Amino acid sequence: MAIANIVEFGPIAAMKFQPLAGRLLSATITPSGESRPLRMTSINLKTAWASILICAVLGAESAARAQTIAKPSDTQPADQPSWIAERRACPGCPPRSVGKALFQTTMVNVVYELANLIRGQVTARITPKSWWENMQQGWVWDLDDFTVNQIGHPYQGNNYFNTGRANGLSFYESAALTAFGSATWEYYGETNHPSLNDFINTTLGGIALGEMFHRAAWLVRDTRKTSRGRLWNEIGATMIDPITGLNRFLTGDAGRVVDKPAEMVPSHLATAMSAGVLWRGDASSAFEAKGQPFFEIDGIYGLPLERRSRTPYDAFAVRLRFGGGAALSDARVRGRLLGQPLNGDKLHFAVSQSYDYQLNDAYSTGAQSFEGNLGLARDLSPSLRFGFLAWGGLTVLGAVDSLPLGIEEPREEEESDAGQGVSEGPRFYDYGPGSNFGFAATLARRGWNLAFISYEGRQLYSLDGVRANHFLQRGRLDLRLPIRGAFGVGGSAEYFDRRTYFQDAERTTKKIHYPQLRAYFTWGAS
Repeated sequence: MAIANIVEFGPIAAMKFQPLAGRLLSATITPSGESRPLRMTSINLKTAWASILICAVLGAESAARAQTIAKPSDTQPADQPSWIAERRACPGCPPRSVGKALFQTTMVNVVYELANLIRGQVTARITPKSWWENMQQGWVWDLDDFTVNQIGHPYQGNNYFNTGRANGLSFYESAALTAFGSATWEYYGETNHPSLNDFINTTLGGIALGEMFHRAAWLVRDTRKTSRGRLWNEIGATMIDPITGLNRFLTGDAGRVVDKPAEMVPSHLATAMSAGVLWRGDASSAFEAKGQPFFEIDGIYGLPLERRSRTPYDAFAVRLRFGGGAALSDARVRGRLLGQPLNGDKLHFAVSQSYDYQLNDAYSTGAQSFEGNLGLARDLSPSLRFGFLAWGGLTVLGAVDSLPLGIEEPREEEESDAGQGVSEGPRFYDYGPGSNFGFAATLARRGWNLAFISYEGRQLYSLDGVRANHFLQRGRLDLRLPIRGAFGVGGSAEYFDRRTYFQDAERTTKKIHYPQLRAYFTWGAS
């Protein structure tokens, strides 16, 4: 599978979410168009308790099932493998314990709480009174920094998710645990009122990042080693997935000589790295004379568009770009939830989950999405291969930078006496659901991507922020030339188009365009 194709893998038919969301949520917009914290008027103390009770019931049900399934039967042979008695799904799998997973999820919250206290965060001074006030208040939209909400909270959710995976829970059980950890943090981890956008980003972003990091850490481990190199393997894996790594050291699994869990051994691996210079234009399409250096990593795990699959994230694609306008300017994860060949294996349908984050000096966007994908691959000759992928789906929650009418430049947040950790705004980006769609095509020769073209569109209906609808489009064309072996050179042209339809009396429309050029050296392996 071509690298260029897999980085676009990910983006179920587009769904109209706006009417439902509009009824559930009420927006508060100031006369100047700035956003303020907004609470779900139909969600009150009862809903707060219901959220926690649902999580508790799910945990209790999972615990009961775990005891039924994992408890050795009295009629089992005395010579049964020890790993069965230890409640492991396989010799190299972790022991299953729902109770331990719930406890460790709570401890993750305790660690974050203590860290915030040490840093002097006012919001960390929690009391039973603040818990009660949070349950009375219900959900709000917070005013935190874009990076905190779109990177920080998903990473925190990744830790919740992996307390489940580290204790033998399945993908979907760990997903429920992530929601439990996120909900309890929002109500009891801070004095801030529980934030709806944080809950969604922490839960869905945590699932996507969590399974990606969990599987990436297993790539580093070599559980058949017995030398000093084994220790460094385990330490390296712990840096990627701290929760699983610490559990393995505590239980002694870091030193057990066994085979890896079969589901953690991918059917295919490929990676491509590129380094070069990026030139980005401004809203008038004029390019800057000075380029920005960047380093990009694209990777594929498994075969996203091949074989029948019901194992979540047995195939995923990831992209990370450093530089080019920000320390981390692009982070994307596309994980397959299920896959099904169609028409005698000529086509392949997949349902995927996506995490997106883009931040640079021109624009910033982020999203948590689910998509349906339809793809095909054809050999045009013994050495030439063509691949095509189209997708469409639902954006559960998207974020995009935005300015109220009459404001041309975002202003810095003013200092206040509210204390460290309390953000009083203004927040210059909008939140809302929507839809996304696109396509990608690649032409490869003997495994080397010669050409790649893609288009993606995203529509967002703003529920909090500037009262507007946003339509974002991005097109990209890459051409690459091999030099020797896995090394080559490449160039790309990209065009970002953004249209904002304000809901004012004049129905004002604002259009912004950002062209972009790249020149880079590239290296790939599979």
